[in-house]
Amino acid sequence: MTGSRDLGRWWDLGAEYLYRNPWCAFRLDEVALPDGRTIEYGVLESGGFAAVVPVTRGGDVVLVRQWRQPVGGFTLELPGGGVERGEDPREAVRRELLEETGYGAEDLSHLVSVHTSPGRSTEVCHLFRCRAEKALAGPAPEPTEFVSAVEVPFEEARRKVWGGEITAATTVLGLLMADA
Repeated sequence: MTGSRDLGRWWDLGAEYLYRNPWCAFRLDEVALPDGRTIEYGVLESGGFAAVVPVTRGGDVVLVRQWRQPVGGFTLELPGGGVERGEDPREAVRRELLEETGYGAEDLSHLVSVHTSPGRSTEVCHLFRCRAEKALAGPAPEPTEFVSAVEVPFEEARRKVWGGEITAATTVLGLLMADA
């Protein structure tokens, strides 16, 4: 192969944390490349999250509409949230679905676990699907969450993916992987 480079491993020489909060940390790694050069490499650490494709008996998918500061606008996404240290992602996704939408999860099944951005972050998303059942209690989002639940016919949600209206990568993947 012409122009190929040694694909050897990178070697960690040290790390410095520049920022930490309860949800994530940003560190600057010093690494040695296979050719001997050293560089600084920024890494966003995250405990990961779980998200679910909740489909109602009527065939609607329950999404959440929320403001996302990094993209400067509202998004339509799968319900989900952080997985606490030592927590089973299934329990995290059940909790988050109830908190954000007021729905419970029946017949919960794992779709896939994926690295969301392996070139920048340690974050892993655990994707599930379930049958969504209205709970007795309504939504109870955390104090920093301002979300509203939106029921969308499943096929319309998929059209929103192909039309560019739904752009959150894990939502796109979940909707494309889940059976209607």
